[in-house]
Amino acid sequence: MKIFITGASGFVGKSLVEDLLDQGHVVHGLARNNQSAQIIQALGAVPLKGDLLAINQFKSQLTNYDAIIHTAAKIKFTGGLEDFFDINVKATKELVEAAIEAKVKTFIYTSAAAIALDGNPLINITEEYQPQKMIKSSYLQSKRLAEQELLKHQDEIRIIILRPPIIWGPKMGIMEAFRSTISKIGFPTIGDPKHHLPTCHLKNLNAAIISSLPIHHPTGIYLVCDEEQVQVRPFMNKLIKAYGMNMGNMHLPKRIALSMADFVEFIWKTFKLNGNPPMSNLIVHLMGTEFTIDYTKAKKVLGYQPVISVAEGLRQLSAPPE
Repeated sequence: MKIFITGASGFVGKSLVEDLLDQGHVVHGLARNNQSAQIIQALGAVPLKGDLLAINQFKSQLTNYDAIIHTAAKIKFTGGLEDFFDINVKATKELVEAAIEAKVKTFIYTSAAAIALDGNPLINITEEYQPQKMIKSSYLQSKRLAEQELLKHQDEIRIIILRPPIIWGPKMGIMEAFRSTISKIGFPTIGDPKHHLPTCHLKNLNAAIISSLPIHHPTGIYLVCDEEQVQVRPFMNKLIKAYGMNMGNMHLPKRIALSMADFVEFIWKTFKLNGNPPMSNLIVHLMGTEFTIDYTKAKKVLGYQPVISVAEGLRQLSAPPE
């Protein structure tokens, strides 16, 4: 297949490009600057210069692709919807419309399982679960709106919406972003340390995307994750150690953590601080609430099977470089 990827130079995109090339696909990646183009070219793919904020400038080049995989997004833990709308919603809408115009057969979108979070324990939820009220997260709201825009076009193009939970693996940018904070104060356990947390290793997300490519799979929303259900503290402790840091022993009740998150987010918004704050509502709800998902639909309909276990993924992260 000839495949076009947005976010090809990012955390998810780079790994996906490598796996698609290994399977013999022809891969082109959107590059908004020379640095992105160099990364994409070094991976063995073909860069296509363009910016998601100006899709009209490159949409004429989208002809002859079998599939578009849209992984690019603005990811932050603070900010209002206006901070996310243009990239996460408007660009998604314009990109799928450009794909339809170019007669692309398949549009695959990486969304987020966390859009189901409503502050309550969620146990083995399926794609049909609809939260009464979403948690306070403009990022998640933008992902929900992007899904809605895509589904408006499901009669015009085959649309696969994948909802992975926390995506993890080698070279996680978020770990580097939080390195200073974790090194100073650790990473708190919020609520019950035995709460479960759904995870999705990069290789398993790649497997889900690749299993979505065959044209006979129907349009739909699919939850995808690692096979094992992990407990928050043991998993985060091993993940943080693999990145050369210590989690520490701080423990916070969820209600106190939420109050702290509200205050920190207020400070970040008021003073327009850069980067992600050390605590946010999204992080507190993810880490402090029982949350598990059921990926049976992806397994039965797409033929998705995880290709790496949590234990093996952690072992590879912890292994010394060759």
